[in-house]
Amino acid sequence: MNLFILVLFFMLFSGILFYIFNFNHLLMMLLGLEYLLLILSLLFLLNLMMFIKQYLLLLIFFIFCISESVLGLTILILMVRMYGNDYLKSLMILQC
Repeated sequence: MNLFILVLFFMLFSGILFYIFNFNHLLMMLLGLEYLLLILSLLFLLNLMMFIKQYLLLLIFFIFCISESVLGLTILILMVRMYGNDYLKSLMILQC
C-alpha cells in the first residue's frame, strides 16, 4: 500500500512538471491537466476508501472534472477556429 501511494505521488509530481514545462500549446496543457485530475481522483478514491467511506464526494469531484474538460475543449475549438492554431503565445500579443 505504501508503494502504491509513493508511485501516485511520483506520478503527481511528474504531472506537475509536465504541466509547468509544456506551456506552448493549449492541447498539451489540457492533457497535462487531465492527467493531474486522474491522479487526484485516484488519491481521492484511496482516501475515501480508507477513511470516510462516502462516495458521493467522489461523484461530485468527477462531475467537476468532466465539466472542466468540456470547457477546456470548447476553448480549444474556439481558439483554433479564430486563430488557426493552439499556441498560447498568440493570445499574449497585445493588439492595438
